[in-house]
Amino acid sequence: MTSFQNANIGLMLAMQDDPESEFARVREMGFRAVQLLFDASFGDESGAQRVANAAAQNDIEITTVFCGFAGENYDDVPTIHQTVGLVPTSTRCERIAQTDAISQFAQRLNVNRVAAHIGFIPDDEQDKEFVVLVEIVADICQLLASRGQDFALETGQEKAATLKCFVENVEARGVNNLRVNFDPANMILYGNDDPIAATPLLLPWIDGVHCKDALWPTKSQKTNAALGEEVPWGEGDVRADEWIELLVKNNFRGPFTIEREVPRDQQTRDVMAAKHQIEATLSRLGM
Repeated sequence: MTSFQNANIGLMLAMQDDPESEFARVREMGFRAVQLLFDASFGDESGAQRVANAAAQNDIEITTVFCGFAGENYDDVPTIHQTVGLVPTSTRCERIAQTDAISQFAQRLNVNRVAAHIGFIPDDEQDKEFVVLVEIVADICQLLASRGQDFALETGQEKAATLKCFVENVEARGVNNLRVNFDPANMILYGNDDPIAATPLLLPWIDGVHCKDALWPTKSQKTNAALGEEVPWGEGDVRADEWIELLVKNNFRGPFTIEREVPRDQQTRDVMAAKHQIEATLSRLGM
């Protein structure tokens, strides 16, 4: 597993207009590691230098640059199918090129891990779209490998068994830098898998996680093709402490990256509560 230096608890950071104040805020909250959502407004060399300087001045390690593609919409399952990741054919070529650009941005920051949602992977490995996606991801991995980078797939839009099969198919093309960014809440939000049961299937590839919690979709939500509900860490169906204990017992040492997708004031409160809870869990586990 990839080893990061600064901290075993991190924060998922979507920068606003001012990286200097954003990284200072992260440090004030007591974090020293972030996964950084790519922001195209800082994508050129001068922008990357500004981000790198802000991180260095606050002693923050950027462990991952996360791809974000224009036009993605997570309102409901059909919209996600149509707009997210590398699955939609209308935006595929543009997004493959953008993944290359994001990798170059990460390289300027000396970050060796790029992560992304690639969209809904078909369950059947004989499906033509499954085969096409395998080739695309293999090509991306080979490009990133030439820069000393890993490519991590975020969980959620498919069952763990499907993702395992997909990764194995990519690796069969000679790839050895494909990883998994495990988000337990996403598996619940999409109604796909129990994260406690799913984790062992993906352990060989997990080198990053999101500490995010959620409630399973209700019958009404399923009927309307809606996702479940994201909730504060420890208040949902992830079984937060049990999941962290499972990871620790299998030698995962972090960062445990907190993600909370709500407005800023509530986000700050919930993130700090999650941080304290995770610290207590890790302390109980001798970390």
